[in-house]
Amino acid sequence: MHFLSAKVAHLSSLRQGQADRRDRVLSMVAQHDQEGFGHCTNQYEGEAACPKSVGMQFIDQLNRDALKAINKRDSAAGKAAG
Repeated sequence: MHFLSAKVAHLSSLRQGQADRRDRVLSMVAQHDQEGFGHCTNQYEGEAACPKSVGMQFIDQLNRDALKAINKRDSAAGKAAG
């Protein structure tokens, strides 16, 4: 999850990455889950164990981006249904 979160943060920091930001985070998390990788908690154990020293701020940003994307997707689906 640390590498995924760092990559999502990297791509989101690019100006040209903004257009696909929400779709990208959802597809990357879905692929991460499909491949069977585990999830990190917000208890900071992974930060100390991460061999690349990826900090929790990247996990936090991934979680924020994913929640925003899910809320927008669900909101759009609700408008389409109603």
